[in-house]
Amino acid sequence: MRRKILKTKEQRRIEQLSKIEEFTLLDDTYMNAFFNEQPELVQFVLRIIMGKESLIVKNSVTQKPLKNIQGRSLILDVDAVDQNGTEIDIEVQGERSGAHPKRARMHISMLDSNALLPGENFTELPETYVIFITSDDYFEKDLPLYTVDRRIKELDMELFKDEEHIIYVNGKYNSDTELGKLIHDFRCKKPEDMNYKILADRAYMLKETEGGRNAMCAIMEELCDDRADEIKVEIAIKLIKRGKLSYEEIAEDSGLTLEEVNELAEEVSLNK
Repeated sequence: MRRKILKTKEQRRIEQLSKIEEFTLLDDTYMNAFFNEQPELVQFVLRIIMGKESLIVKNSVTQKPLKNIQGRSLILDVDAVDQNGTEIDIEVQGERSGAHPKRARMHISMLDSNALLPGENFTELPETYVIFITSDDYFEKDLPLYTVDRRIKELDMELFKDEEHIIYVNGKYNSDTELGKLIHDFRCKKPEDMNYKILADRAYMLKETEGGRNAMCAIMEELCDDRADEIKVEIAIKLIKRGKLSYEEIAEDSGLTLEEVNELAEEVSLNK
């Protein structure tokens, strides 16, 4: 007898609800749902991490795509802009490999490449922060934060002043400070175990109410669909660059429409 591979809608729902119970803010999916359309929560977290009580988040989005037709694209977990135009990218990294310094370099470069319009002066580049909240102590020095800024060796380590900053948050740090309490809340599964009411209330809504659980399940489904679409585009671009198949064949093999393949082909041609 053939084993059933496809799951029923009810089975998927049960699995999703089980995952929701185990989620912490160190899980990408939950973190993205948690901060989706919640600029005040993003602001609360950033004020603690960055030590800026006056910081005001003017807008924030989750799962922001940064496209790169010539190479690897990125999807930012949380992208925020403050009252000064500073762009802040928050990334949750459960795996050590996901917080590699060269990944931080990639994020900074992609933020910059998407910041200016054609003809704008480089001096118009905004100040940028990439913040990695890691599940472990990436640098293993038992510090709560590791802040990375470029410096000039020959000038007594004077700041380079390119206004690019990288912050690593030690997800294992434990203390009774504001940051220590925030890190504790990021590791909590249950809302009642969290220190900060503003975070606990959001966690309760997503985990304990029917509407919140429905929203979480919908986001989980959407993220799966989005990743499937990304894979289709990646396959199509590879086939277009190889130049061995017709666009009709590429559309059939990738699952995209012929019109979408034609648009991708134009982009590939423009970026050669």
